[in-house]
Formats: sequence, structure tokens, C-alpha cells
Amino acid sequence: MFKIFNRNKYNRGMTIVELLVVIGIFTIISVIIIFDYGKFRSTSSLQNLADDIALSVRKAQSFAIGVRGTNNDFSPGYGVHFSIDPVSDAYSGTNRSFILFANISNLLNYDNNGLCGINNLNVGNECLEELAVTSSDKITSIIYNDGSEKTLVIGDTIDIFFQRPNPEPTFCYKESGNIESLSCDAENISSVKIIIKNDANPGYVKTITIYNNGQISVT
Repeated sequence: MFKIFNRNKYNRGMTIVELLVVIGIFTIISVIIIFDYGKFRSTSSLQNLADDIALSVRKAQSFAIGVRGTNNDFSPGYGVHFSIDPVSDAYSGTNRSFILFANISNLLNYDNNGLCGINNLNVGNECLEELAVTSSDKITSIIYNDGSEKTLVIGDTIDIFFQRPNPEPTFCYKESGNIESLSCDAENISSVKIIIKNDANPGYVKTITIYNNGQISVT
């Protein structure tokens, strides 16, 4: 005649099994998200560094052909200086820094005596801007092609230099032990590859290639 409702049936909480299942699902989802986020950060920072390198070379190119002046002098060309040395002075270029320079001396190579910035530019001190890598990424190798590919070793340097009105670069390679020389091997280099990797995830690699016709690619 009267229907009696069992209140406990509708007010009971979660069982231990149900709680463990929910915690397990939450843990699996969290691990997946954290793993993907780490991968995303690594790939993003590596892409950002690759873009920064490419844009710095493009900036040197645009400064040169755009007749940017330095200390009221409009004759210098501009370039970017690279090294893979892990312990060199920052203004000399390392595997975690590269240098945008103004070619005050009108030689093909970069010169520096320990200073950097627009107010310190002069012959022997051409550092316009030091671009430091603040992430766990680094330049792991630099390869130039002069008919066959050759890889820079620690102590070697290479400058990618633009002189107005030409949009095509000149490459200045200096071998270890010959850094102080005023001359450099710039003949017949058709391209330079700058390869960067992430310390935390060495499987992630980006390559910036600068060709002697002025083209720049990031792969």
C-alpha cells in the first residue's frame, strides 16, 4: 500500500574500488599531460632558438643592404659570428651565444676585445649585440660546404657577413689556432649549416642553413 524508500541506497558514498579507479585514471591522465608538456616545451624552445638564429642572420642582411649607419659611418657591412666552443668568452661566441657584429675594420671577419654594444664599436671591437641562449638548447655542430661538407671543431669560428649592396653573404671560416689572423678561408663555401639540439631531449634537432645566394632555411 505504501512504498518505502531506502534512503541509504541514494545517500551512500564512493566505495574504495571506485575511488581507486578514479585515482588511477587521474594519475594516467596527469602523466600523459606532463610528458606531452615537457615535449612541447623542448620543441618550442628549440624552434624559438632556430628562429632567433635565422632572424639574426636576416637582420645582418637587412642592416647591410638597408645602409644602416654606425657612429655616423654608413660604409660597414654586418654579420653574425658563430662558434661551438663551450667555454669561450661570451663576446667571442660559444655554443650558447652568437654575435651580431658591425664590420668596422672592413675585413671579412669579426673582431672583439671584450666589449659589446653600439657605444663601444670601433676597429678591433665590432660586437653590436650578443645573443645568449638561456634555455637548455645549444649549438652542437656547424658544417660548411665547399664542395664537400666539413664540420667545425672546438676553436674554429665562422662568420656570415653581408656587405652592401649585395644580399648574398660571404662566409669567413677560421681554423682553430688561426683566429687572430686577418685573413680567412672564404672561397667556394656554398652553404653553412648550424645544428642545434636540446640538452634534455637530444632527439630534437633543428638545422638552420644559410646559402651563398642569401636564402635561409630552417628544418
